[in-house]
Amino acid sequence: LDELEKLDETGGINNYSKKMISTLTREKKKILRNLEGVRDMAKLPGALVVVDPRREIIAVREANKLGIPVVALLDTDSDPDLIDITIPGNDDAIRSIQLILQTLANAILEGKVGKVEEAAEPKPQEKAPAEEAPPVEEKAAEEAPEEKPAQAEEPASTQAPAAAEAEQ
Repeated sequence: LDELEKLDETGGINNYSKKMISTLTREKKKILRNLEGVRDMAKLPGALVVVDPRREIIAVREANKLGIPVVALLDTDSDPDLIDITIPGNDDAIRSIQLILQTLANAILEGKVGKVEEAAEPKPQEKAPAEEAPPVEEKAAEEAPEEKPAQAEEPASTQAPAAAEAEQ
């Protein structure tokens, strides 16, 4: 990908025939589409969330080889032996998938907010002035209203599957 981008930036791609330029640009688009998300990853992810482990068996096996914990939404037709954390549910229904993934996403965001709050609080060994305590509480109060709109978005996301099912 880096080589293709260098050719494109320097203009060296113009030295090739039109057919070769077309092939190279098609290859570049394919690589970007499939690997853009992992391009700049500095470390391995903390977990892998899979909706249908039977369909994504290659990703599950790779995660197991690399020691990445796998969280999966399992149906009765899936093998739970390859999965570290199983979530029993229907992996074919859009509403089920959306509900579980939305709940997981909210839990992750709450965990990140809690981690930031812990880092902002002074350690018990350090004695902070009494004036510094209220801003920490204000931050918590400011973050709480941000979570409420996320909950308000949930009904809108459940309306989309109903429209998709009506079209079918």
